[in-house]
Amino acid sequence: MPILEKIKIELDKGRSYDILIGYETLDKFGEHAYSLRCGNEAFIITSPGVSSLYGKRVVKSLKSSGFKQVAMAKFPDGEENKSLESYVRVIDQLYKFDRHQNKKLLIINLGGGVVGDLGGFVAATYRRGMNYIQVPTTLLALVDSGVGGKVGINWQDAKNMVGAFYQPRLVYVDMAVLKTLPRRELLSGMVEVIKYGVIEDPALFRLLERHSKDIISLKDWDIIRKVVSTSYRIKARIVEKDEKDEKGIRIRLNFGHTLGHAIEAATVYRRYKHGEAVALGMACAGEIANRLGLFGKDELERLKRLISEVGLPLQIKGCGVREVINSMRHDKKFIGGKNRFVLPTKIGNVRIVEGVEEGIIKKVIEGRMA
Repeated sequence: MPILEKIKIELDKGRSYDILIGYETLDKFGEHAYSLRCGNEAFIITSPGVSSLYGKRVVKSLKSSGFKQVAMAKFPDGEENKSLESYVRVIDQLYKFDRHQNKKLLIINLGGGVVGDLGGFVAATYRRGMNYIQVPTTLLALVDSGVGGKVGINWQDAKNMVGAFYQPRLVYVDMAVLKTLPRRELLSGMVEVIKYGVIEDPALFRLLERHSKDIISLKDWDIIRKVVSTSYRIKARIVEKDEKDEKGIRIRLNFGHTLGHAIEAATVYRRYKHGEAVALGMACAGEIANRLGLFGKDELERLKRLISEVGLPLQIKGCGVREVINSMRHDKKFIGGKNRFVLPTKIGNVRIVEGVEEGIIKKVIEGRMA
């Protein structure tokens, strides 16, 4: 089946790239990768689970399309493995593949958000920057983390503290990979789609209210394609306007992430998937906005109801209020001693608010504790 849709990310200095969306198109990936003419030897960064599902197909596709050599590095999935140790292991394998041969290398990140972030950081730093392609294999990576150029690793208890803005040459999406995605990963990815509805697109939010079960059960691929495409187009517009998060536009994409990241860190990245933690952060942000008089009660209930119907958590477990607050203070969005939240004013619009009274934050977190 041919590519169903192409979305272009328009950036300056020749750094624009395409997002190609298809269904059952993974076997054609090599043709698209080779046509970029930005490498004839490929280095795949992936996880063991994804490699067992798709590694052979991707390697075969690359070799049959003209790539001379293909190597692969694997590291365990999971946010706790997006670390300096994993980065060093991957760099070491990449160096051994490349050593003394001056290869024209193309790096391919095949996996979810953790692989995309760490692999993108490898591409950004090896030889001061290599061409790379994102091939997302989770819903979260499909609609969010696979595009935009934010790459990096976690440092101690601070998420994405070491990283860069470094754009891929292509994002290649085969929606059919969702068929092999564990249900928990699928649900985790739904939170980012909800996010796009809250920050910009009330029509998308209403579609999710009507069809969330069809999406989760993978029954209607037309709706899934619409959700993926709409999410990408929203993020593309935001990234084009504020690529490096310097104009106060891109920060809207962090709705739910201030406390979401804090909850991940407070539970040592082991209790919650990223999307689950962000769902909790979104519920908390909605309640903070309601307490500040920004967000109506009916709208707040719609948000919490959709989060619950999708199957995402609304109650925080496995940590205390103090741990969450302490982790929040290490977040990159904690600027000049002030916290900074993306808070909804209605479904489809948000506002950036700095210096929210800590007492309000604590009460909201306490109310979410199981």
